[in-house]
Amino acid sequence: MTDLSQLSTTQLERFQRHLSLAGFGPEAQLKLLDARVLVVGAGGLGAPILTYLAAAGVGTVDLVDHDVVDRSNLHRQVIHAEESVGEAKTASAAEVMRGLHPEIVVHEHREPIGPQNARELVEPVDLVIDGSDNFATRYVVSDACEIAGKPLISGSILRFDGQVSLFWSAPDAAHQPEGGRGPTYRDLYPEAPDPAEVPTCAEAGVLGVLPGVIGTLMATEAIKFLAGIGRSLLGRVLTYDALQASFREIALRPDPDREPVTTIGADVAGLGGFDPEGAAACAADGSGEGSADADAAESTDPEDPALTPVVGEINPYTGTPYEPDDVGVRQLERDADAGRLASVVDVRQPWEYAMGHVEGAVNVPLESIAHDGAEIPGLEEATEERPVVVYCKMGVRSRQAMEIIRHRTPEAPLRNLVGGYHQVKAAGPAPSALEPSAAR
Repeated sequence: MTDLSQLSTTQLERFQRHLSLAGFGPEAQLKLLDARVLVVGAGGLGAPILTYLAAAGVGTVDLVDHDVVDRSNLHRQVIHAEESVGEAKTASAAEVMRGLHPEIVVHEHREPIGPQNARELVEPVDLVIDGSDNFATRYVVSDACEIAGKPLISGSILRFDGQVSLFWSAPDAAHQPEGGRGPTYRDLYPEAPDPAEVPTCAEAGVLGVLPGVIGTLMATEAIKFLAGIGRSLLGRVLTYDALQASFREIALRPDPDREPVTTIGADVAGLGGFDPEGAAACAADGSGEGSADADAAESTDPEDPALTPVVGEINPYTGTPYEPDDVGVRQLERDADAGRLASVVDVRQPWEYAMGHVEGAVNVPLESIAHDGAEIPGLEEATEERPVVVYCKMGVRSRQAMEIIRHRTPEAPLRNLVGGYHQVKAAGPAPSALEPSAAR
């Protein structure tokens, strides 16, 4: 007989519908309480995942997200509220989770997940759930799970569509009786996409309710897995089309010719790094959508490396080392004042540009650069001494734009503004960019 003494009186009351559920009962409930789960992202997908894991009684949750709540998040990231704007997402989410289950243990990790820390975060847990919004992070999380032999529930959404699956390189006999290696994210997507092919969240958009659907499916699969009930999605990818109100299932098997992963994220450095604003199948995490209200709280210390980047040190917006062509806000200010700029190009969407931009910057959206071959103002007359500075919201789309431009013009003298317009606002009054014709 299952020992119910492990449950407090309030837990007996809280979980009574689980305790009385045939096929679940006290044994499954105690498994949830004993489980430790790593959740990557406290945004659109993370919201239903974290809410239902806490409500279901999962004992310990490690939560990774380095962003703050922005008002634009609230149409889909329903674990956060208006009063949470400007607050760390991990703190906002943890408060809601503890309200649902006061005994839950929440470990907040207010940092990006990248090659340098992924293994450390993955190793202690029983299950990893990836609700990130960019390919780079998904490959990093998948690689860490494959190396550590940890099961991974992964989901993503884009516009009106979503998908979810369970990946596990070393499944147990209960999940794969025939033995052998199980499928991973790299069996579904063997190669990282070209940056020009990856839409950003701001470009693609997402139906606000869609992360609720996919995130709830991910939470369901997690609870089933941890409780040891039902049939998992291992070897199956479940897709959802919200416009057609239809589900479809795709079989997935490991590629027998693929070499096992031995390093983490070795081939994804050009995908916008490990930054929540980044590219790809927009898991609607929105974690990189910096907060206008939070900008004032950002560090403006002149020694802040985001203001004055040093090559080799870590970019806090991407979790990857600074590049030689990265410039900080202070350098942009100095170059603008001295007339050492051919132009400043804002690659955000027009509506983002209209909400605020560097004075004198020209708006050339990334999509126009990638698909329409849009001309870059000032590029023809630019030199290494008077380069074109490219920026976006946080420095991810600008890096993608630079790669596209350099593919067409290999020697193009370009600079990437670290932290983008988010960092410009955090640093103080926006610098004035000289018009190309005046910068002689």
